[in-house]
Order: sequence, then structure tokens, then C-alpha cells
Amino acid sequence: LLEFSEQARGLDDYYKNALAMLNSPRVREAFEIEKEPMWLREKYGRTTYGQGCLLARRLAEAGVKFTTCYFSNSIGGRSKTSGGWDTHGFDDTRMYPIVEAYHLPVTDQTLPTLLEDLEQRGMLDETLVVWMGEFGRTPKINKNASRDHWPNCYSVLLAGGGVKQGYIHGKSDKHASEPAEDPVTPEDLAATIYYLLGIDPKAHIYDTQDRPLMISSGEPVMDVVA
Repeated sequence: LLEFSEQARGLDDYYKNALAMLNSPRVREAFEIEKEPMWLREKYGRTTYGQGCLLARRLAEAGVKFTTCYFSNSIGGRSKTSGGWDTHGFDDTRMYPIVEAYHLPVTDQTLPTLLEDLEQRGMLDETLVVWMGEFGRTPKINKNASRDHWPNCYSVLLAGGGVKQGYIHGKSDKHASEPAEDPVTPEDLAATIYYLLGIDPKAHIYDTQDRPLMISSGEPVMDVVA
């Protein structure tokens, strides 16, 4: 038989705890989103994103520590009524009509509703909301009158959970091509999130061979902390 390290045994315990959480009546009840009043479901929006954010609030109430909300069940780029933010432009579709008709109205409806709902329930101060994608869009328009992937410069919204209200950190150049002031790396963002969650950004975890792994190599952006 293989000898397992203490960390490996801890990982097994982690899986058991995760399974126990999924089987708990409290978490199962959180998925019964139909128990929410109709007016609130409509306020969040009858979209994948809207109902997903409502479900995220219910899961937070049930004690779930981390939830990811997807904007849509597809990457998008071909429809004005569905899909995600992968708006390169395909066939006869163009990015700007899609974003104007679908993405922006859905975001403007759902995100403020989530924040307001959390605040009214006294949950916002202890819940960190991170609204972001994995990269930005090119500052130049492509041949399809749309924009492609661009990792050099993009924005992230943080709310609740110890974040300073109404604060804008950093600035891009006039083309939104590169950071012009106070750039933040992905590693810094991760460190900031850890800090806001009360986790030491310099902490280590250990793999099954007992090797220490840093959870972050960045520095918290203290200017965003309330």
C-alpha cells in the first residue's frame, strides 16, 4: 500500500467535507430557487446570469463560501439574445449591436440587483463580489467590426467584503491599450482577494509530496481596502 502524507489525508477529508456539504439539507434547499418571490426573480432577470446570481445569494445564505456565476451557457458572439462575451464577430454578426442589445442591459439589470439584495439582507459587508473576465478586448477593431482578446489592459469590479466604496484604482492610456497609472497584475488581484477574505496572501499549501506551494506571488492593493 502507498503511504499517504498528512497533506494527502487532509485532501481526502476535504473531499468528504465537500460531499457532506452537497448532501446537506440546507444547501439542497438553497437550490430551490422557485421559493423566491416572483417579483425578485424578475428583478434579477430571467437570464442564466440573472437567476445564477440569485442562486449565488441563496448559496451564500446557506453557508457556501465560494460561488462562480457564468454570464451564459455558451461563449456567445452570434446572438443578440444569448451567449457570453466572446464577441469577436462571426459571419454577419458584429460585436457592438450584440453588446448594446444584450450584454450591457443584462449586466445593468442583474449586478446592481445582486449588490442591493445583499446589502438589504445585511450580507454585503461580509460577502466579496468580484465581477471580471479573464482578459480584456483589443483597443483596435478587427475586420468584423469587433474586438479580440487583449490581456494587457482590462478592468475588474470589486464590491462588499471590505472594499472601499466609490473608489477607482489605476488608469489606462487613452486607447485602453496599456495601464497608465497604478497597474495591477493578476497576482496582485489574487493577493488582494485573499487579503479581503482574511487569508494571508503569503501562506503556503502543500502537495501530496509535502512540497510547499505559494498561494500567491503578488501584493495586496491596499488602496482598495476600506
